[in-house]
Amino acid sequence: MSQFQYGYIIKAPGYKLDQNNAALESEAFKSNIIGVGSVEEACEAAKQLVEKKVALIELCSGFKADDAKTIFDAIEGAAKVGYIGEILVK
Repeated sequence: MSQFQYGYIIKAPGYKLDQNNAALESEAFKSNIIGVGSVEEACEAAKQLVEKKVALIELCSGFKADDAKTIFDAIEGAAKVGYIGEILVK
């Protein structure tokens, strides 16, 4: 059975691409979690995830539609890119 590779990029003040990351893994699934401080770092993180054969990259709510497009373009469409979008507050 091949392992599905998933990526999640979190953008927050103080996060740095090469310092804030983790992985959750089972035999069938691996979640690569990367913290970044900017959209530029997110583009680099996405490229690293594509090198790991990630099929889907999800972006936290700190990213907007234009950011998702920038990241998708940076990886030349090599993986699907999704983002959470607007949050409704009660």
